[in-house]
Amino acid sequence: MDNLHRSLARGALMTASFLAGLCPLAPATAQDASPYVVGHWRLDDSFKDFKTGPAITTDNTDIVFLNPTGLTLTLEYAFFAPDGTFCGCDRDTLNPNGRTRYTMLAEKQGNLFSTKLCPTQTEGVLKSIVFTSTNQIGKDDAVQAGVQIHIFGSSPGQRSESNLQGVTINPTTITEMNNIHTRCVAFIGS
Repeated sequence: MDNLHRSLARGALMTASFLAGLCPLAPATAQDASPYVVGHWRLDDSFKDFKTGPAITTDNTDIVFLNPTGLTLTLEYAFFAPDGTFCGCDRDTLNPNGRTRYTMLAEKQGNLFSTKLCPTQTEGVLKSIVFTSTNQIGKDDAVQAGVQIHIFGSSPGQRSESNLQGVTINPTTITEMNNIHTRCVAFIGS
């Protein structure tokens, strides 16, 4: 009887193990959470990728940064043109389990998106980092998540929403995180 129970238990474990690969029983995780996230911003952008029909016009981008931790984090996010030109930066404090929210229009009006550096730019790359201490960038327990919402006109139904994408942390991305911090300090001070 003991061998029968062991065989049944072993079979149940093997079946559960196989099914876990198809239907994981573990809770979902935030795959897009990272100390470094990237996204795409637009402001008064018009894009035509086809021969007929109207252009796709995006009025503004609403960006929400989320702190899924109990840590107080420094948030720095920089704007770049598609060719990599630095267009400005902003900094904020993300309170434990808190969020902060900005629009590209507000960043432009506050001169944090610089029309001097990027006078005709209407879309580009957003790079955001969080840290607890400047000497620990990419090496501490800081993580963030976020959402970008592209707004097309004033109707609430005219928008698209997507997550900011988490970046894997390795020596190359830690170097880039420190470069973002250095540019932000040069642009807005320490």
